[in-house]
Amino acid sequence: MSQPPENPGTPADPHGSEHNPPGYGAPPPGYGPPPGYGAPPKPAFSVGEAFNWAWNTFTKNAAALIVPALVYGLLIGVAVALLTLSQNMATATNSDDYDFTFTTNLTGPGYGLLTLGYLVAYAVSAFAQSAFLSGCLDLADGRAVTIGSFFKPRNLGMVFLAVLIVEVLTSLASVLCFVPGLVLGIFTQFTVPFVIDRSESAIKGFTSSFSLAGSNFVNALLVWLVALACGIVGALLCGIGLLVAAPVASLVIIYAYRKLSGGQVVPVPQPGYQAGPPPGPQPA
Repeated sequence: MSQPPENPGTPADPHGSEHNPPGYGAPPPGYGPPPGYGAPPKPAFSVGEAFNWAWNTFTKNAAALIVPALVYGLLIGVAVALLTLSQNMATATNSDDYDFTFTTNLTGPGYGLLTLGYLVAYAVSAFAQSAFLSGCLDLADGRAVTIGSFFKPRNLGMVFLAVLIVEVLTSLASVLCFVPGLVLGIFTQFTVPFVIDRSESAIKGFTSSFSLAGSNFVNALLVWLVALACGIVGALLCGIGLLVAAPVASLVIIYAYRKLSGGQVVPVPQPGYQAGPPPGPQPA
């Protein structure tokens, strides 16, 4: 018994084949999402640019920087005077002409003045660093400053503790050997900027400064040397030069801290630069 063909033809398709209209296949693989951009590269740092920025910033804000430096210098002078007076109140004796030994014995008032002198020096140093560097950070942000800007400390409690930690460790390192004290100064020079700019604790600011200086040791060393050179030159100019040297050195450190940590520093406006759109008719 015959069976019908499996694919009987149709009038439209007498061969009985199944032809699908030529369609379009799957769309070609599309383009994926555009590759993301990585984090912006850390701004390049140059110690020469740091000094140029510091000097230009100082010349444009000389009065606002010099007056606070003078006030803090006078207060530190009071502390030094107390220390000197405490030494003058000591009683000194020589054992004999052959041993050449020299001993000093502080009296009760001498001890009191010595302690007071150290406390005043420490308090002025901590307050000055917190307030003065806060004003320098305002300049790095491009903000207008006045004399009062450098008497407004930030995170003062943590700065007091941070300065105490740094001074104690530096003193101990210097007693053991002179070189470790210098090295510690290089690694801790950014401690207070971290504490006041990022509201870090004293310990965190200390470790952050160590990490930043360690990963940028050559630049940190150059910054420290420039700040030291400013201090030496200022002291050689009868001490009056410190009124210029201290602010410039502080600005160099702030510039380095911001740049090395990936932060920003607003450039100093150049003479003749006028903010805003260019002169002339503007499009409606």
